[in-house]
Amino acid sequence: MKKIFLPVLLLSLCLAACHQQKQEPAPYNRQARADEYERNFRSHIFASCLNEGKFYSTYALARLDRKPTECDPRYKVTFVNGPCAGKTIFTTDVIEKTSPVDGGQLIKGDVVLRNFWNPRKLDKDTEKLDRWNRAVVYDTSRMSEGVVELEFPRDRNDFMAAREFIFLHNVRYIQKPEKKDPRIWL
Repeated sequence: MKKIFLPVLLLSLCLAACHQQKQEPAPYNRQARADEYERNFRSHIFASCLNEGKFYSTYALARLDRKPTECDPRYKVTFVNGPCAGKTIFTTDVIEKTSPVDGGQLIKGDVVLRNFWNPRKLDKDTEKLDRWNRAVVYDTSRMSEGVVELEFPRDRNDFMAAREFIFLHNVRYIQKPEKKDPRIWL
């Protein structure tokens, strides 16, 4: 009986160990889609690809190739997506750091970056992340519904700027460099 019991016991332990490894992969090998989405923003910067230097310029994700120096104050960037995908340019109009908007932190007058496409559902695909614009927060009364009203001034004299309701997951804070509303309020 001992001769049969010992090999069967060893075989069953080996099978159980193999079965357990196949069923549940190690937790550090799992990748969450939300992490990839945010990693895409952390590893790239936003550079102006259309209407450079204007408040209403269009931004796209770009890879930073060279930072400014004392001799040349411009960034060298290569666009990853958007209307200028693959193009390498020298520019001073960049947004180096952004963060997602959490409910309750927006204040009227804040300058934020918004997704041009404004999809209803947060699609973690990079397909709809190719065009971004700066905007000024106008109304935060519907933030509990996941919507904020933004206005898009075109210059310092535009006091009747266009307004749109944008879903909160399509809005990002501009952390570096700080941007201010271009209009001059008396």
